[in-house]
Amino acid sequence: MVLVAGRVESGERLLAASVETEVAPHGEGNVYAPDVVTSGGRRMMFYGGQGREGHDRIHAAVEGKDGVWEKRGVVFDPPGLNHVNDPSVVVVGGEWYMFYTRAAVGVTDTIGLATSRDGMKWEDAGTVLGPSAAPAWDALLVGRPSVCYEDGVFRMWYDGRKDLPVGAPDAAAPKSANSRRWVGYATSRDGRVWKKHGEPVFGEDAGGVQVTKGADGGMVMVYESVEGTRWAASADGLVWKACGLLLPKGNGAADASGHVTPFLEWRGGKVALYFGAAAAATWDRNEIWRETVGAERLRAGKPAEKD
Repeated sequence: MVLVAGRVESGERLLAASVETEVAPHGEGNVYAPDVVTSGGRRMMFYGGQGREGHDRIHAAVEGKDGVWEKRGVVFDPPGLNHVNDPSVVVVGGEWYMFYTRAAVGVTDTIGLATSRDGMKWEDAGTVLGPSAAPAWDALLVGRPSVCYEDGVFRMWYDGRKDLPVGAPDAAAPKSANSRRWVGYATSRDGRVWKKHGEPVFGEDAGGVQVTKGADGGMVMVYESVEGTRWAASADGLVWKACGLLLPKGNGAADASGHVTPFLEWRGGKVALYFGAAAAATWDRNEIWRETVGAERLRAGKPAEKD
């Protein structure tokens, strides 16, 4: 029942590092975590960029009539934080909500909220979802949110950990040889006060997830891996079935080490997959790429049958 989807050799590089807030400490560039939003006829991409000093900020680009993405620079960089990344943006009644990963130091991430009226100027509301009390599965950190809004409710999927792998560069964090990421679920009426589902809704060491509705009303989750973009399917967003690789790595050196923080967009009968193409095993040299995947292979709500 698990399907490895055939890739379409039409991959294109959309964004690469070009300014100081994107080149990373090594100087070779690090942009990733794309999130595409269409509102009022305007298409915007929000993404993370790591600066030369190691600080992450959220940038924006606007798609022109020719399909080329034009950078608009840093749009969100609240003071006092080092890690500001992984945007998930939804527009509700003219108000823009950006959920994002934030950390002052180290890797003890929480999930924050910022709001805007135009997608360019943002007001930070601070942390809205943090780790649970030990020994919960997400007792150390939570981050990389994916949020949608339907029927008056914000729905969030996110990844979390209770410890880090042995050898992780954080002396203060608990470590375990069995450290794993899990995907959690939470809901909110206003985007500010959240109720966690409790137990994780998906395992598979999945992280950097994005959840979207499929063409038939079911739900599709894409997530990062060193092999490429993996996916899972669900009827309700709570019970998930792992479906294997959606798009294997295959752009040569560009994504030699896998795909980081993928994003799936349904547009008519076509499906576009955006992802951070990881050139290095350290996942700190990324560019934003896009490829088309076959919509028929995403039979949401159940795994596609093997051809």
